[in-house]
Amino acid sequence: MNIILVKPRGFCAGVVRAINIVKQVLNMYKLPIYMNHELVHNNYVVNFLKKNGVIISKNINDIPKGSILVISAHGASKNIINDAYKRNLTIFDATCPLVKKVHYQAYYANKNNIDTIIIGNSQHQEVLGTIGQYNNATTYIVESLHDANHIKVKNSNKLCFLTQTTLSIFNTYKIINVLKDRFPNILELGKNNICYATDNRQQAVYKLSRMTDLVIIFGSNISSNANRLLEIARKYSQAYMIDDFSYFKEQWLNNINTIGITSSASTPELLIRQFIKYIKQYSNITVKEITISKEKLSFKSPKVLKI
Repeated sequence: MNIILVKPRGFCAGVVRAINIVKQVLNMYKLPIYMNHELVHNNYVVNFLKKNGVIISKNINDIPKGSILVISAHGASKNIINDAYKRNLTIFDATCPLVKKVHYQAYYANKNNIDTIIIGNSQHQEVLGTIGQYNNATTYIVESLHDANHIKVKNSNKLCFLTQTTLSIFNTYKIINVLKDRFPNILELGKNNICYATDNRQQAVYKLSRMTDLVIIFGSNISSNANRLLEIARKYSQAYMIDDFSYFKEQWLNNINTIGITSSASTPELLIRQFIKYIKQYSNITVKEITISKEKLSFKSPKVLKI
């Protein structure tokens, strides 16, 4: 049996940066450390941080006054930041710089009273954080092609769109084209919001799934980018998403010659290495790695950023 590991996979630059910030905060301050949300959407990472003294409290008013707060990689609304200041919390910002870029675009739209269509999952923390940058302009949520075809706006001549950074590249461009057809004057503030890591991993799993009998995606079901990888892989191959090797089922190997493996942008490489060690008990395994694209973007490990 052959295993093909595809690159790029696993941690993106924003996740590495966020984890490094938390490590620095844990080294600098006494426990506990609080977060407004899961740092990233991966169960292994979240449980690891909890074991090391991080408490997730989605209601800022439940955090004891004067505590340490880390803002998750998905960002936060203005109201959350303001509430944190009111409680005299020391705030460290682990928001991904690419999400911050979206916030800056939202700030520009809000300041200039430009209504905004946000393409994304209305319940996702990143989208909630982006909506939370507005207090003047009107925001609308578009989650699907159906929404794009039926949404009604107040002023189509003063309108822009932004996107969540972890969406399907294939579906999102279809939605954007519909919006541009319906609203010819819409501003493209969010044309390039889907992040490089999301794009690269989706392109990679697309090619991987067309050359393998089974695709295993390492990621958590709470992860948007992991679910998008699964959706793409299932169009061309048998595919499953698992958190770690304990979720793997032996019957998946029936009539399988080649397994493709990838992982979401918030998944540690350790989980793939554990899986390969585990699966070798079932068959003689040949492992090779292929590179679809190279990632050069990185964010320097910052000194912790108080805000």
